[in-house]
Amino acid sequence: MKPLPRRLFLKHAGIALGLPLLDSMLPAGSLAATSTIAPRRMVCIGVPFGFDPAAFVPVTAGRDYVLPAHLAPLADFRNDFTVISGLSHPNTGGGGHKAEAVMLTGAPYPDYSHNLKNTISVDQAFAARFRGETRYESLVLTTGGGSLSVTANGVSIPAIDRPSAVFKKLFLAATPVEMEAELRRIDEGRSMLDFVGERAKKLNRQISSADRVRVEEYFESVRDVERQLKMAREWVNRPKPPAVGGEPKDIADNQQQKAKFQLMIDMIYLALVTDSTRAVSIMTFAMHHDLSHHGKEPKKLAACRQVEAELIQTFGGLLAKLKNAKEGSSNLLHSTMVLMTSNLRDGNTHWTYNLPTILAGGGFRHGQHLAFNRPYLEEVNQELNAAPDAKFNPEKKIPLMGQDQQPLCNLYTSMLQKSGLEIERFSTATSPLSGLV
Repeated sequence: MKPLPRRLFLKHAGIALGLPLLDSMLPAGSLAATSTIAPRRMVCIGVPFGFDPAAFVPVTAGRDYVLPAHLAPLADFRNDFTVISGLSHPNTGGGGHKAEAVMLTGAPYPDYSHNLKNTISVDQAFAARFRGETRYESLVLTTGGGSLSVTANGVSIPAIDRPSAVFKKLFLAATPVEMEAELRRIDEGRSMLDFVGERAKKLNRQISSADRVRVEEYFESVRDVERQLKMAREWVNRPKPPAVGGEPKDIADNQQQKAKFQLMIDMIYLALVTDSTRAVSIMTFAMHHDLSHHGKEPKKLAACRQVEAELIQTFGGLLAKLKNAKEGSSNLLHSTMVLMTSNLRDGNTHWTYNLPTILAGGGFRHGQHLAFNRPYLEEVNQELNAAPDAKFNPEKKIPLMGQDQQPLCNLYTSMLQKSGLEIERFSTATSPLSGLV
């Protein structure tokens, strides 16, 4: 019996439903039929105002920690994620909101008076690893804020803010005129690069050895763009997968943050399940700035916590979708690293240390709270043991800025190594993250 086509769709009334990888799609008796190696994927979710620590950070480390209020809705996925506290980006102490720009890069940004020289973001370093294997090297999304993704040259990548635009990129075929225009744009870009490259070679004979190093770095950037253009041209004439469901209706009302985020989560899932890309970043929930400055006023604090809880519930929905999507003998969550973090501990303090972080999926051994603010946790445990029935407020035990922190880029290093990149450190990392298996 012949195997079923890999891209098999169930069609009816204009709707095409893509099927997951089935054993019947693999050659009978092949090794792949019993053991397929799924491609690695990465989703990075950025939260600009952090989370209320009392509702987000567990007060004990290890595997027996109690889920705090914000994480309680994720109980069914406890063994699919790791909570990490005590991470920060070195030398971003005064960055505040502007530290959003380095959330995924770790580039130094000590305060507003310094000009930022940004570096490549972790999602783009990951995306380059699989260049040419999917239609889109990466998807850069937002629900109304800025962009998280940065090129190797330190340039911010514009983010898509409309789910309908993502849907169109994934499924709607271009007209012949549009395809020809796209090919012409790609070829024009290549000819311009050739011209620039020739001029740079002539310049190389007239400059110092130190400048030649800089020019060679520039050459590599040019070659990198050329490779991207070549791969983009190869994908123009390949058919897109049939649409799964209908085109989403965009939400203009910024107050409907949960609904806007949910639509983008749906698009992220479709992008991954159709293997249209393997790298996604999304900046979300940028419209509750005033609430995040609650000053612990009860009503504003409660409203801010509600927004944060809705975000985490939607995050849990993505985990459910990925875990329910079978891929060979496993599922999409097992091959997809889903990171959620922030540039601030919480919006009320603007502190850029002890950044709230969750890593789910990706084949890591999860089910734990990795804590790098040990003195803080020891004080918490002492107080709980002394008065087990007393209500405890973690805010009373604020650790000193930077005390016992590990670089957030240690985590990024672990993620990139898991994806197969042969690197020792990413950005400001000192090593892979200790304790993450």
